[in-house]
Amino acid sequence: MKKYFVAVFLLSLITANAQILDRTAVNLAYRYTGRNVLQAGLEFRLGDSNYKSVILGPSMLYTRINETNKFIPEANAYYTNNGQLYGVSINQYAIEPRIGISLFNLFFLNTGYAFPIHKEKYFKGITFGIQFNIAPNHSKFYDKMKMM
Repeated sequence: MKKYFVAVFLLSLITANAQILDRTAVNLAYRYTGRNVLQAGLEFRLGDSNYKSVILGPSMLYTRINETNKFIPEANAYYTNNGQLYGVSINQYAIEPRIGISLFNLFFLNTGYAFPIHKEKYFKGITFGIQFNIAPNHSKFYDKMKMM
């Protein structure tokens, strides 16, 4: 009987992982937040509706501060609605609300303002960024093109 429950549990984990991976993409981005920043991470899309979704994800920022390389963890959340993009990101140095445009969830172009939350104000002021999301073929991460 225990083997049966273990088998069902493992099968449910495999199915859940397949659904999670179907809505996941890798992001690569460049941002200017008072300094040049490279970003890489994961994005997970919630919701089944085309053109309206919530995208959550962790990422890692790379920048040079005082002639040393810094890797900074960050969490972000976006809401997309018919190509409009609203979001926020937070890391240990700043909170950054953003607005921008999304092209089929493949490409994000955004701007915002970084509010420093640390005594060392590495990230502050007006920001802008460009982000590419890379997902496997036949993924549910991208929006479908609407035909008239």
